[in-house]
Amino acid sequence: MVRKKLDERIRTLIERGVVNNERSILVLVGDHGKDQVPNIFQLMTKTSIRSRPKVLWCYKKELGFSTHRMKRMKKLKRDKARGTKMAASSSSANGNDPTVDNFELFLTSTEIQWCYYRDTHRVLGSTVGMLVLQDFEAITPNLMARTIETVEGGGLVIFLMRSVKSLKQLYTMSMDVHSRYRTESAGDIVPRFNERFILSLGKCTNCLVCDDELNVLPLSKSTLKKLNGEDNSIVKGDTGEVLTTKSTEEVELEELKESLRDTPHVGVIVELTKTMDQARAVLTFLEACSEKQSKSTVALTAGRGRGKSAAIGLCLAGALSFGYSTINVTAPEPENLVAVFDFVLRGLKALKYQEHLDYSITYNAEKTGRENIKCITAVDVHKTHRQSIRYVKPEETDKFASAELVAIDEAAAIPLPVVRALMGDRLTFMSSTVNGYEGTGRALSLKLIKELRDLKGRGGIVNAADTAATAIVGPKQKKGEAKVHEERWAAA
Repeated sequence: MVRKKLDERIRTLIERGVVNNERSILVLVGDHGKDQVPNIFQLMTKTSIRSRPKVLWCYKKELGFSTHRMKRMKKLKRDKARGTKMAASSSSANGNDPTVDNFELFLTSTEIQWCYYRDTHRVLGSTVGMLVLQDFEAITPNLMARTIETVEGGGLVIFLMRSVKSLKQLYTMSMDVHSRYRTESAGDIVPRFNERFILSLGKCTNCLVCDDELNVLPLSKSTLKKLNGEDNSIVKGDTGEVLTTKSTEEVELEELKESLRDTPHVGVIVELTKTMDQARAVLTFLEACSEKQSKSTVALTAGRGRGKSAAIGLCLAGALSFGYSTINVTAPEPENLVAVFDFVLRGLKALKYQEHLDYSITYNAEKTGRENIKCITAVDVHKTHRQSIRYVKPEETDKFASAELVAIDEAAAIPLPVVRALMGDRLTFMSSTVNGYEGTGRALSLKLIKELRDLKGRGGIVNAADTAATAIVGPKQKKGEAKVHEERWAAA
């Protein structure tokens, strides 16, 4: 096999995304585009010093290859017996096994989540490093918004398209969604989204269009102009990984962790945070847990991928250390709480809890398969006394009656009356995305959080008025109503 030098502009695009913490888009046009995914993944892994990123691979119905390892090995043996693999063995110059190709190694050594397009609602709340979107004819704006927002900063989005003579053929391409709108009276559909999407890719400064041999096509004019005129100012290490300098916020976070290192229950939890905003959110949650007020609500809102679910999970682990016995967690789907329970377990491990000895994990009892994926639904702790964190469906409001603490994740995706019903006379943690696909439910930010702020303001005014009234001493009959009124007016 002839080795070919990779275009440096592809490497620069990925490195620049890592430095700026931005997503990059790579469009592969050609029938063999999937064969280049392992090479791009290897390039992306070498660029960052972090662990190997997770991959989310979305497709319509058929992948074109098997994801089952045993089936792939049987096919490999069949091909070897038929002699179709002999050419590969005779052309190999090294002593490695020639039957294990690059794509096979990628499938066996990488954590890949396979997902149908019709099941993409189950990936909300998860975070991946690379997203592969296959079968362009099945993509809708809804699916793109749902899947692309799961990619972390510095990650990569890959579109796999079939061979076309010109990208203008995609303008009039018949999409699957068009069949819904064809009627007897209106049989012709004008596809406007495809043209707008392709033109927007040309204007995007973080997008490159390549063929299935990774030759850069002259379509992404904005990106090519930026990459050609950009000086090579990216600092790299000895092994080629991108080195980033510490920002002021990262220095402040290290100082905060150092100051809280000896604080019980709090120091080890804050040590797991990654950003200053996340550390402040965790401290606010833990402060509410330590006060143990019967009725208080802590709401956390931020953009997609800022670490809200991780902060909720860490503070729930801290709540167990503060002695809370019954904690209920809710979200639209149990799959949306994968990150929450993941960080609950990390927090318990940091607090020196041991699995099977101090706590046990319960997975969903329903049958796994396309409809239900295996995920954690409960964590039962029995170190000092019986404690539990359980997932409860949001519509089952009667099961929240005995909970000491309720955590609501992705609250914007839950109907507002249900969220109001869950906020009873107990400590409530609430987090939600305020923009993007998951935060399109504007009722939460426009109504509920505004009501909570107004209620907090009115409560402060009433408390100040009561303080002003009790601070004045003297006979009850001659207490000086005017002075009380003036101080109440000043407090208001």
